[in-house]
Amino acid sequence: MIKASPSWYKKFSLGISLKLFLAFWLVILTSVLISYLVTMQFRHSPSQEQANPQQLKLLNHYTQELANKKKVNIKVIQSKFRRKHHQYLIVKKLSNNKVFAPRKRGWSAVKNYLVKHPLENPVTIDFAFTKVTSSEPVIINGEQFQLFIANELHRKRIVSWVNQLPVALRLLMLLTISFLSCWLLAKSFTNPLIAIQKASESIGEGKLATRITKFDQRSDEFGTLARSFNKMAEQLENNITAHQRLLGDVSHELRSPLTRLQLAVALAEKNIGNSVEQQKHLNRCETEVERLDEMIADVLTLSRLEHNQNVFTADDIDLSALVTQVVNDCQYFATSKNVTIDLKAQDNCALSADSKLLASAISNVVNNAVKYSPNDQVVKVELSQKNEQIILSISDQGPGVPNEMIEKLFTPFFRVADGRERSSGGTGLGLAIAQQAIILHQGEIVAQNQVSGGLKVFITLPTLLKQNKSNT
Repeated sequence: MIKASPSWYKKFSLGISLKLFLAFWLVILTSVLISYLVTMQFRHSPSQEQANPQQLKLLNHYTQELANKKKVNIKVIQSKFRRKHHQYLIVKKLSNNKVFAPRKRGWSAVKNYLVKHPLENPVTIDFAFTKVTSSEPVIINGEQFQLFIANELHRKRIVSWVNQLPVALRLLMLLTISFLSCWLLAKSFTNPLIAIQKASESIGEGKLATRITKFDQRSDEFGTLARSFNKMAEQLENNITAHQRLLGDVSHELRSPLTRLQLAVALAEKNIGNSVEQQKHLNRCETEVERLDEMIADVLTLSRLEHNQNVFTADDIDLSALVTQVVNDCQYFATSKNVTIDLKAQDNCALSADSKLLASAISNVVNNAVKYSPNDQVVKVELSQKNEQIILSISDQGPGVPNEMIEKLFTPFFRVADGRERSSGGTGLGLAIAQQAIILHQGEIVAQNQVSGGLKVFITLPTLLKQNKSNT
């Protein structure tokens, strides 16, 4: 497998990030531009209204006071007015329309309006951030002027502040804010995708322990995707590990009978002419072939159960009748050891199940109990129903299983005895097949040691499957 180079990842990251960034940025710029154009249509424009009586009274007072003075310094008058009345005094020279207004950003709109619009009668002009009241023309220093009082209002918002900025600066702010917002948005989308892509590459290279740990705690769709990916990777790792272990176990189990088969064939060839010895070795060959055939059949059965390859057909059955039939069949083998199978079954335990598959699973467990029971003992089988669950227990009086090995009982090819000798446990697949069959029925199978000695296996089955029979 060719390993992807870091430059390839960098190219992928830059490509998808750049595309998303450009797409988002263009959308935002277009949206802002359209919003700006629409806003401009409804932008507040100065409006004239009836002069404010209080402001007009104050203006008349100042016009009379200034008209009586021979020499007036306009800047001084404006400064004194500001300190005394906490308002702005604006003066317009009517001969050349020159306006003496506060030198602050934002007053340019007021200044431009007063330059362009001659106000012959006293009025109040409403701007976005101030109201301006005009006076009658007055003679100051031998020239004709007009006075205005401007009162700052408390409705000045950030929009007004932005509008006071130069156009170039406003455009730069728009580009900067939209650039940062779109870049962060694009990165928030691309980083999880890149992480998932890299994790997929690692899984493809055989690094099955790869997980996404940076984004799996997020509560959005990317977090859900990361958790689903981790679940998939974990299941994949477990499946491949299990198949590798099964392959190793099968190889180990096949080696012994094949070795014995080869030895028996060699001895049979060596004893050609000696019919008695030759027949003995040929019988041994037949026995080993039967064991190989049994083992291969069990491996295929286990594989089909694990992959659910059309091995399950559910029908409505009576489990009490099925268990009775299984116990009667197993009693033939138990009789050879003088072992009695004691069955206590509740009547009419109806459930939806595959009768052949379930019978095979129960038979494996019962035969296993008989196999490990001492001679002249009793294997107890109890069947009961509680609510929507059916419980089947099989207990023997054998040596039991060490507590640290109970969890491994349903592992393929597991045997408690050292050396994995065949005489202690058949192919070692019976309980593994039983577990897979019970799982397909959405049930559970567990084992535990009894205080009085021996092993007890519990099989729990639901009376109704959660899925439709046709889809099970």
